[in-house]
Amino acid sequence: MRGAILFNGNAETLDDLVQSAAPLLLSSRHEDPEVARSRRVLLVTAAWGEREHDEASVKRSLNAIGLPSRFEGGFDRSLVNLSLLHEVRGLARTAPRLLEAWNEERRVAEMARSFYLEHNAHLIQLFRRTLAVGKREDPTLTVARLAAYQGHHGAGDRLLRYALSSELRQALNTLEANDDHLVELLDEIEQRAFDAAGLAYDPAWRAAQQRLEQRILSANTIVLFGGHLDLLLDALRFFRLRDALGEALRRGTQIVAMSAGAMVLCERVIIYDDFSTTRRDFQLYDRGLALVRDIQLFPHCTERIQTDDPDNLAYLARRFRHHACVGLNQRSFLLFELDPRRATSFGKDDSVIVFDPDGRKISYHRGETISV
Repeated sequence: MRGAILFNGNAETLDDLVQSAAPLLLSSRHEDPEVARSRRVLLVTAAWGEREHDEASVKRSLNAIGLPSRFEGGFDRSLVNLSLLHEVRGLARTAPRLLEAWNEERRVAEMARSFYLEHNAHLIQLFRRTLAVGKREDPTLTVARLAAYQGHHGAGDRLLRYALSSELRQALNTLEANDDHLVELLDEIEQRAFDAAGLAYDPAWRAAQQRLEQRILSANTIVLFGGHLDLLLDALRFFRLRDALGEALRRGTQIVAMSAGAMVLCERVIIYDDFSTTRRDFQLYDRGLALVRDIQLFPHCTERIQTDDPDNLAYLARRFRHHACVGLNQRSFLLFELDPRRATSFGKDDSVIVFDPDGRKISYHRGETISV
């Protein structure tokens, strides 16, 4: 693939995002000379909800770095909005039963998530209790040491540590199994709902999908903004735009993605509930688009992760062990090039944080390559 993705955690302002991403926005890797010359930017603002088309300030920032608007027939042909939610709402008029199927799928998926969270709450409590018992016996004990303990003989504290290690690994394994179950269940719910509605063969849906695909494939750069994660991810999945985005990357399109926009590109979407009234934990939310399978992103990193706590880092890295766990902040940028597969810290003012199963926090500064 010729394309690249620039990930950001949560830029302080949209102007900061545009300024930091300017080297990509003003360049091209696209194989189509016409698309490369156009420098066309596609704005994906579905996560803004009702404000989807309030992109005037973003366009001013793009104009300021040297990407002018070009109007034809009253529409900007250079800086274009994907209008994802607009297309969803259009089906309410032309094919209301499809919108009903979409809303029903979302309702049932949310119920499945609630059961998943109930299962996990007990397991996480047991995990913490196991670690607390171990630390009472040995205050220097860590998650990494306890999870790796393999002693089979002895008495006293060694026997206790063996039992606690077994319990800790069992909790982690069951949490991982619950994650896998939720992924499979959500996929099945989606398939059953959309198959029953005949989604892929409805002429109104197909026409909308073709319009969206054309906008994606004609863009030199795509910018995925943050906001309401559920709206963005559900709408992208509803129109099955994963393949179009993958083809755009293959042709050389560059993607700039921040916060929720960055999260949906991973294989799995891990969230942190800012509005929870109880103790909060990172949990699986849904399947992502899996355009990047090598890393698991944690935006708003230092706001939400106790990065100075090795036990917390080891827990997250072991809980989501199939990917490199990467933390991004407001001024952190990670450039992921798909051919060759290379991840490089890109931000001038902040580093990219990677944490591993041993609870280590490794900072990568501008220009340093991250092993994925």
